[in-house]
This record gives sequence, structure tokens and C-alpha cells, in this order.
Amino acid sequence: MSTSQHRLLQLFAILAAWAFIILARLAQVQLVQHDAYVARAQRQQERTLSLEPVRGSILDARGRVLAESVAAVSVYADPQAITDVPATARALAHVAGIDLSADEIEEKLTSNGAFVWIARQAPLETGVAIRNLHLPGIFLLDAHRRTYPKGSLAANVVGYVGLDSQGLAGIEHSFDAQMRGRAGRVTLLRDARRGMYLVGGEGPNRPIDGDDVILTIDSVVQFITERALAAAVNKWHAAGGTAIVMDPNDGAILAMASVPNFDPNHFRDFPPITWRNRTVQEIYEPGSTFKIVTASAGLEEGVVTPSQILDCGNGGIQIGNVEIHEHGGNKYGLMSFEEVMLHSSNVGAIRVGLALGDDRFYRYIRRFGFGERTGIQLPGESPGLLRRTARWSQVSAPSISIGQEIGVTPLQVVNAFATVANGGVRVAPRIIDRVVDSKGEIVYQAQRAEPIRVISEKTAAILNEILKAVVARGTGENAALEEHIVAGKTGTAQKAMRGGYSPDRFVASFGGYVPGDRPRLAILVVIDEPKGAEYGGTVAAPVFQQIAEPVLHYLGMPPSIPARTLRVRPPALAAFSQEPAASARAGGGRIPDMRGMDARAAVASATAAGLRIRIVGSGVVQSQIQMPGDVLLLRLAEVAR
Repeated sequence: MSTSQHRLLQLFAILAAWAFIILARLAQVQLVQHDAYVARAQRQQERTLSLEPVRGSILDARGRVLAESVAAVSVYADPQAITDVPATARALAHVAGIDLSADEIEEKLTSNGAFVWIARQAPLETGVAIRNLHLPGIFLLDAHRRTYPKGSLAANVVGYVGLDSQGLAGIEHSFDAQMRGRAGRVTLLRDARRGMYLVGGEGPNRPIDGDDVILTIDSVVQFITERALAAAVNKWHAAGGTAIVMDPNDGAILAMASVPNFDPNHFRDFPPITWRNRTVQEIYEPGSTFKIVTASAGLEEGVVTPSQILDCGNGGIQIGNVEIHEHGGNKYGLMSFEEVMLHSSNVGAIRVGLALGDDRFYRYIRRFGFGERTGIQLPGESPGLLRRTARWSQVSAPSISIGQEIGVTPLQVVNAFATVANGGVRVAPRIIDRVVDSKGEIVYQAQRAEPIRVISEKTAAILNEILKAVVARGTGENAALEEHIVAGKTGTAQKAMRGGYSPDRFVASFGGYVPGDRPRLAILVVIDEPKGAEYGGTVAAPVFQQIAEPVLHYLGMPPSIPARTLRVRPPALAAFSQEPAASARAGGGRIPDMRGMDARAAVASATAAGLRIRIVGSGVVQSQIQMPGDVLLLRLAEVAR
């Protein structure tokens, strides 16, 4: 073989070996490591982002917005495309809505990744400002942010959401699936020149907006309730408080307030304890408000009647080795059961509980819904604390008779008052009315649970009269209204502590309903650890009044008191001025017919007749003692309210 042929053969061998190496490498890249290189290329060139839908709104019963999602912008960066990192970081740090310092932004921009978030759900103004800066490597993405137009109003009911629009508390949490909607998908592509493009977000990849949730809450009633409750907590320097306004006829919750509360627009700025909905999540010993359960059971079972005389033991009763006393050192002797309720006698209530026996008493407690959740669609509802009778001690029934040794939620207690107001029928409380989609079509209608007969209508009517008397001339006088009869019960409970009860920490409460004969509202007020006063009649009953009166006016309820007094006092003759005397003579010295007039018209008519008057109450005149045509000797006229 010649030298040239040998060299040619060597060259061919080298080329063949090189070709083999190339083919082997191609086989490795294209076949063996194909998937790995494709994934690597995708990581470098594209990124799939979730395109969030518009989260559904939360509305009150009259369509007022409590929570909604508004247009926003998210800011992201490609660190590899940024030429001057420090300058970019400084520029971004000065933009309103970017909550990062220049150093924090610079740290993000020096990462090895191809994508970093700078801001999520920032205001639209932030996006406009960044666009005007024309910063290389900084990009914007359309987004939405959650906002609560009414701030802290009903915050403990509505709840709040996280950065990824997930519901974390309240209705936002319990109806998260309905309001969240379905996210879309968008692909972020980067070309060889490091330009970025968004692809997708249409067709099957488009986002589907969430549904709206309509509550039974009325924003005006909620505002009135929160204002009155907060004022009382501040006045008495209390640790906190709760208040609930409920329609006893259908279980609709019109207001549900907790103090302290928070602003869900900035919930992270508030301590976690303020996020809790105390009305359903916290339990307490109710004290004497629980005596309505004791009374209901005793009246229903016939172990007591309103006029039955009970021995109240001159202030104490011995149960085994334990002596239970009246509150405030009161020493009551023989009293009718109605008087026991009027004065909130512990001993009298205990005698009824003992007469019932453990099993019967426990049965009625459960009938009223204690020891179980109400089923309201709010997260974290507590069932309370009620031990079975097998675990009761000798003093359990007496203690529970007066609202001790049992843990309840405010919602359970207001539901018990609503049961009496509703003629003895328990209706499950509800806070959701319906859910509607983006077209306004109802996709979920809250189903009302079957009402439960707890006590007879007769027993409820008897107890109703007793509870009206409690407000008219008993411990609940501070809850009385000018235009409506109130039925209710006070409560003053010592707070339990290790080894017994605290001598100086109390829970003051008042529960009731109004109007007494045609109830429209059931209301409970609970003030936790008031300072300077401890009794429910002093601390909580006035709050009931401050809630009930304006709410009834707002709801357009006409006066309902059947008979109030319009006192018309003819003054001594020497006290008459010439003008009233002339008016009286012009009217012939006769008393006008004021029946059927409202209070203002009655005042005008009496004044025109030369009478000086003083009004007690208001409303419509129902009757007058002296008939029209009599001389000026009118003493009383009764005004229906």
C-alpha cells in the first residue's frame, strides 16, 4: 500500500470515528436525554402562570357590597434581562404600592432564576408608574385584589383572603369554593432576544369568575349593633363583647358583632385574637340568662306555676357540701315563681331544677340546642360544653339551673330566646341567603332546617308574660323601650377559674326579644369582664335598648305598645296665661276627642283647647278617661304605641 493510500485510510478512520462520536452524542441528546433537554429548554424559554379569575363578591341582604375583587396589577422581573440591577431596584422602591426596600428588590434581581415576583395585586396606579419608567426586564400582569369597602363592618363574619385569593376565615373561607371560580392558564414565552410574550388565557384556558354570596346580614343593623357594642365595651373598659340580632321567625341573622374586631383590608396589622368570631367560636357560662331554659322546662313539666310560692331560703341553699347564695348578698324569703324570675333568684331557680331531676332537665337543655352546633355556615363553630347526666355530680343540676357548669356560645343563647319568642318552636339560625353566578342566576339557595317544637305554645305564652314583667318591673328595666314592649332576661356570671369562680371577673349579659307580643327581633348582648359594674341589667341591658330602638325604626316597625299614658294636667287657674284661657273659651271649655290621633296631633289638639300637657310615651291615642264634651277636668288619655 502506498503512502498516500495509507494516509487516506487514516483520514477515513478519523472521520469515521468522529462521525461515530457525533452520532452517539446525537443519539444521547435526541433519544436518551430528550425529555431532560426539552424540560430544560422550557424552563429557560417559557413559564406557565395561573390566570386568577375574579373572585365573587359578598353582599348583605339588601345588595350592599361587603367584599369584592377590583382590578389590580402584579409586577414580575426577568433578572437575566436587567442590565443595571442597583438602578432598577432603586427606581422600583420609590414606586407607590411596592412594599419592598431597594435592598430587598436588589436581592431578588440578583437571583439566578428567570422569574421573580416584585409585587402581587398592587393598585393600578402602581402599574402606570412602572410603565412610565420603561425598565428593561420588568413586566406587568393583570390581576385582582380583594377589598372590603366597609372596612371593619362585619369583618368577623365576612373574614379575609390570602395573597393567592384563598379564603382564610369567615364566609370567605366557608364559601371559598363557590367564590374562588376556576383559574385560567397563560404561558410566558421568552425569545432569543430575551423578549417576553404572554400566550393563552382564552378558550378552555380562560378563567371563570366566582359566584356571589348574599348574606342575611343587614349592613345598617350591623352598624347600629357594632356601634352600641363598642361604646359599651369602651365605657366599661371590658375585655370584649358580642351582640347578635336575629329574626326569631325565620332564623335570619341580621347582625353579628364581635369586639375587638379588625379591618380585613389590613388584617395582618391586627393581632390574631381579633380575627375570631366570638359569637360562634367562644364559649362562656351564661349565668341567669339560662334561667329561661330552667323556667321553660319547669312550666312545661308542671313542676311549677307562675303563682306558685317557692322558699328562697333567706339567701342561700345547701346542696351536699356546697352552699349556693343569691347574687349581691340578697336574702329572699317566700316568693312566687314569677317574682323569682323578676328578681333573678338563684335559690328559686335551683328549686325548679331540683324538682325536674337530672334526666328531664338534660332533655330540655338539648331540645333548646345546647351541647350541639347550630349548623350555621360559619367556620369554627363550637358545640359548647354540656356533659351527659352520667357525669353530673350532686350539684350539677342546681348549678346548670342558674347558668353555671355549662359552656354555651352566644349564638346558642340568642337562639333559645328566639325559640320562646317563636311560640316554643326552635328555628335554626342562618346567615346565608343564596349564591348567584355572574349571570345573576341562583346556583345555591340556603335550605331551612325543619323547625323543632321545644315547648308548647301555652308554656311559651306564660314565659313570655314573665319575661315582659322582668323588663317592666324587674332586673331588666334598662332594656325597656318607649314604643315597644320588651321581653328579656338579665345575666351576671362569675367567670370560672381553677378551683372555683373569680370574685372580681364577670360576664354581664342581656337576652330578649321585641316587640313582646309580635316578636320581630331577638337580641343578645354579652360584655366580657366589665370594670366598674358587673350586673347584666346595668351593663348589657342598655345596649339592648340602644340596638333595638333604632333597628325597629329602620325596619319601619310601627309602635306596638297597646296602652301608654298621655298625661294631660289642667293647671291651676292662677297659672293660666291669657292666650291659653282664650283658647279654652274659644273651644267652648270642652275637652277635644283625641282618640285615634297620633301623639303629635293629640298634643296639638290639647294645646289648642288650652291644656298644658306632659307626654309619657308616644304612638296613637286609644282611649281617654273623660269623653269629649266634658269640662276641662281631663286627667288621663291612653296612647297606643
